[in-house]
Amino acid sequence: MRPIAPLGTELLVSGLGQIVIGVAGLVAGLLLVDSGAARAIVPFAVAFVALAGVSGLTSRWLRRAEPSEADPGTRIETTALTVRRTGVTLALGALAVAIAALLSGGLAAVLGGVVAGVGAVDLVNRAWVRSRERSSGLAIYRELGPSPFSSGRRPLYTRPRNDITLAT
Repeated sequence: MRPIAPLGTELLVSGLGQIVIGVAGLVAGLLLVDSGAARAIVPFAVAFVALAGVSGLTSRWLRRAEPSEADPGTRIETTALTVRRTGVTLALGALAVAIAALLSGGLAAVLGGVVAGVGAVDLVNRAWVRSRERSSGLAIYRELGPSPFSSGRRPLYTRPRNDITLAT
């Protein structure tokens, strides 16, 4: 079995990072668009709402999943490694927004909205995970993929919450 990582940590780092990258895209759009702030804000907002809606729908599986119990011998990824691994995936989004900014301020704002919309849903999903962990007394983990760019739809597992302190 692959190692597992705390799902709440993944979603927090991913969500906050994507929001920061998205806002950077909006700021780039505001600075680079000559025809008024609305030419950056409106595309950002439309992309944000559209992608937040799509991401919310496609992540329903996570909120509906019934995670199985992790094997006692399964390695839990440390928080530092989870943050670094998630940061690698964020770098791709940051690069895309930076390239878009070099091409067009409007494009940077649109891509910023896309990234921020997905990040907002990650933060909503994290709040849901934390609530479920508090109510069940179980920590929720997600299996690591074969690469940092693996799909988010990976198996979920649980362990009693007191096991979290043993992993660090």
